[in-house]
Amino acid sequence: MDKRVKRPSSVDVAQVAGVSRATVSAYINRTRYVSPELSEKIEQTIKGLGYVPDPLARALKMKDAKTIGLVIPVMSRFFTPIINATNEIAHANRYGFLLSSSEEDPAREKEVLDVFLSKRISGILLVPCSLANREFLSSVKKEGTPIVQVNRKIEGLDTDAVASDNFRAAYTAAKHLLERGRRALVFLGYDDRTLSGDQKRAGFEAAVSDHAVGTGQVVAVRDHDRQDIARAFREFIDSGSPMDGLICSTPGKTEVGLTILKERSRKIPGDVSVICFDDTPWASLFSPPLTGISENTREMGTIAVKLLLDRIEGGRNAPARNIVLENEFIVRDST
Repeated sequence: MDKRVKRPSSVDVAQVAGVSRATVSAYINRTRYVSPELSEKIEQTIKGLGYVPDPLARALKMKDAKTIGLVIPVMSRFFTPIINATNEIAHANRYGFLLSSSEEDPAREKEVLDVFLSKRISGILLVPCSLANREFLSSVKKEGTPIVQVNRKIEGLDTDAVASDNFRAAYTAAKHLLERGRRALVFLGYDDRTLSGDQKRAGFEAAVSDHAVGTGQVVAVRDHDRQDIARAFREFIDSGSPMDGLICSTPGKTEVGLTILKERSRKIPGDVSVICFDDTPWASLFSPPLTGISENTREMGTIAVKLLLDRIEGGRNAPARNIVLENEFIVRDST
């Protein structure tokens, strides 16, 4: 025998409160004015019956699940501050939060976005992995789902964006090494399949070119593949190519780079000066403490989710905003 108790519905609320179901819906969803007297009666009835609105049903009616989606390239420590900021601000504004990763794969990125859209997502925060989905993302925005690009930016995609000035940061890092007398600079590493290192590589090469007192080499790697990064850097060192200054383009590459330098008995900063992206908590604890570039990912995430909420709650047709954050360059003993 089925002993399940039927959950109270909006119809039950309407009957007990003595109002129409449309009035109950208008009160719950704030879609039109309901007088204080009726609002009080409906509220007391809801509490008395223990009625809980069905969020999925509301989403279908309102065409909006009041949920924010965040797509990042990989689940790594670098993106943790962005995740935390999104989660906290979404919760404070009564929004749900969905998180997924593209694994730097454009096909997977589109699959994740399709899933988000099928759930009637309110808006999307996206760290894009490539240019491949530009047209698709443009159509999503045109159909009414706000998008904010975070940390990386697809040129020609007319959405809000928040990113660090990575060109300037890498330029400053290379210039710093050259001014310290280093002449054989190496950038570890660059993957031309992703958007993550384009600006950093360009800034590095521009600084070497502008100052014309040293050389600059780029070690190509597969992003997020520690074994490939280690293989590529070992091969570079073992080739005998000169290197007295090293810029590591991500925290993961910094960890691998430091491991290989120790393995090959290279002293820091005696043999090689080292600069790391991002300024991780352990950078200042390393011996010697590492000169680093802080990308302020917490601030980036905070600004991005606030831009998205502004779009969701009334600013959908305003011109796109492009916010560029200055990185902090922190000089320590490794240079």
